Amino acid sequence: MEAKEYRLTDVCDFQGGTQPPKEEWINEPREGYVRMLQIRDFTQDKSEHVGYVKDTQKLSKCKEDDILIGRYGASVGKILTGHSGAFNVAIIKTIPKQELITKKYLYYVLTGTAFQNFISTIGARAAQAGFNKEDLSHFKFYVPTNIKDQHKIVDVLDKNKQIINKRGVSIKLLETFLEMKYLEMFGNPLNNPKNWETLPLFKVTTKVGSGSTPRGGKDSYFKSGISFIRSLNIYDLGFEYKNLAFIDETQAALLKNVIVNERDVLFNITGASVCRCTIVPSHILPARVNQHVSILRPNSDLITSEYLAFTLVSKSFKKYLLGMAGVAGATREALTKEQLENLQIPVPDIILQRKFTEIILQANKFKEYLIKSKTEVIELFDSLSQKALKGTLDIIEKIYIEAELRIQPKISVELISIGQINKELEEFHKIQLHTGAPEEIDNKIRQLETELSIKGEVRYWDEYVKYKIIKGNFAGPFTFDQLWQEITKFPFETVPEYDEVASLIFKCLEEETPFLKQIFNKEKNQIELIVNETSQV
Repeated sequence: MEAKEYRLTDVCDFQGGTQPPKEEWINEPREGYVRMLQIRDFTQDKSEHVGYVKDTQKLSKCKEDDILIGRYGASVGKILTGHSGAFNVAIIKTIPKQELITKKYLYYVLTGTAFQNFISTIGARAAQAGFNKEDLSHFKFYVPTNIKDQHKIVDVLDKNKQIINKRGVSIKLLETFLEMKYLEMFGNPLNNPKNWETLPLFKVTTKVGSGSTPRGGKDSYFKSGISFIRSLNIYDLGFEYKNLAFIDETQAALLKNVIVNERDVLFNITGASVCRCTIVPSHILPARVNQHVSILRPNSDLITSEYLAFTLVSKSFKKYLLGMAGVAGATREALTKEQLENLQIPVPDIILQRKFTEIILQANKFKEYLIKSKTEVIELFDSLSQKALKGTLDIIEKIYIEAELRIQPKISVELISIGQINKELEEFHKIQLHTGAPEEIDNKIRQLETELSIKGEVRYWDEYVKYKIIKGNFAGPFTFDQLWQEITKFPFETVPEYDEVASLIFKCLEEETPFLKQIFNKEKNQIELIVNETSQV
């Protein structure tokens, strides 16, 4: 497979973006206007970010399959694709010379480790991370001279990427499954629908206490020794090993009151990562914690580590904790020891908790396999990409075939397990009460109710709003403003616009058999709404 080394600017031209004044932007599509793309349109893709500007010849534009690069700031080097429209000055468009290089091959070059490291180095030299065309001329890589060979390499990398994505989806699905099992077995811990006995945290634990930092701070850390856990190591039901610090026996002896035991629950009590929570991984013991981390040691006769950790990270309880910690407005987010000790924790039957622990332990074995498998495929993907860029392409087929033989037998096992999880999720969806609406609407509403139970929030939908009005807190007359306040408090992923809800209500009032009626309250001299007694969703 013949390849030739090029500079990036030899095989690709570039076009900078344009920046119309913000006062010329509008929020809705209109004839003669074009979507104006910013980096967040590619990375977040939220409807409230979408903007449009008047279509003129001065604008820099892109197609959906064009490859763009984030040019400045935190997003420097980020590779963007998938939207069409005009793009702003924080983005630069690539224009590959297609007689030399295909778009998809260029995409893998730009997303590869070599180019990303190159851009990071360039950006680090400036006060604000960024690059120009001259900088790009210094990046060199190999390109197969035969376009068919480029397609062949892209096909191999595409297949590897599909397996990586599949592993990611499987891990996420497994996490959703465990959240669902928790809710199915114990209910929402904040409103305790199963009426479990509730006790303050200090009564279900044998220890609630935080650590301290060794004298000398970071100068006391070593490359090995006794693990020293900080808040940055703790993620919800996960652990970040990359930045794990270590201390020696002398320092550890001074911190004897903050020894971490196997099966302790670790909870962040201060800082930006406040309220993150996980169970300590046993293989990093012995360990100590710093002052930003609290050790919660469950009384095993009353509560299991898995149940306590899942309770503290459940969507509704986590939201409650963040509010208590002052995340929305405090100068420094924190929970006091007293607040933590007095948290009211529902305490289900210990046998049921232990059954949940068994489910967690089995699921975690499968999750470990998925993570390991994903890591293997990512390493393979990086190896293939690097060999392609260096021009050592003659062995790419051999590597891929060996990798496929190594990975493929595992996929059938994974599909069986994921199939079982999907089946359980489907069963959980079925137990949601029927709404009485037509089947299509009923199914979608029950699906949203399932999502709400698991995720703690749900996407906005007109029919779902109607359902909540009929089944909700409006037994008597209410004003539109009262309805609006209720909707803004509801955990929609994106709160609708005031006019959007008003339009929905007016539309409903005009229906042949409206689910709402208007009445005039003489005492208050105002028009009010009331749910039609015969209404169904």
